[in-house]
Amino acid sequence: MNEPKKKPDYFNTVWFNAMHAETKATSISAVAVKMGVSRPTLSVFINGLGAYGSGHASPANMEIRYRKAFEQLTCPHTGAMVGAVHCRESALRTAPSHNPIQMMQWQACQSCQHKPAPVQEADQPKAKAKRPTVCQADTDTEPAQQAGIIDKVTLPLPEVGGPQIAETEAT
Repeated sequence: MNEPKKKPDYFNTVWFNAMHAETKATSISAVAVKMGVSRPTLSVFINGLGAYGSGHASPANMEIRYRKAFEQLTCPHTGAMVGAVHCRESALRTAPSHNPIQMMQWQACQSCQHKPAPVQEADQPKAKAKRPTVCQADTDTEPAQQAGIIDKVTLPLPEVGGPQIAETEAT
């Protein structure tokens, strides 16, 4: 007997349901063009027929493409249409104390109704472990050479107007 095929996990996400509703409201072709993917790729993805997990049509890449194409917000501070990624970057960055205009934008983002929640550390990819720094007192080797130092001996400058290459007598 044929068992019904299990639906992929991404079928239960909010962004997928919004994308599916958008294809019903317009067409798969229109949504595919706006997202920058081919119509057959989007059709297979929406129907859950492909083996997706990595590559161009992975759920993560399709989510990014959908959000960039369809999740536009009107910024209450500037009145401009901005993407969700721009909104996240503006609101969650550190305070730009070096620029008064950017500081006003950042302050407006802090009280905005569209401000996204910070990403939890469990959701972020793990950072590479930093190499431990070694104290000079812990090593018996010579210290590392600083950038810009060519050698340890200062070479004399040539005479002004004199020959640049020392001439040797042939015997």
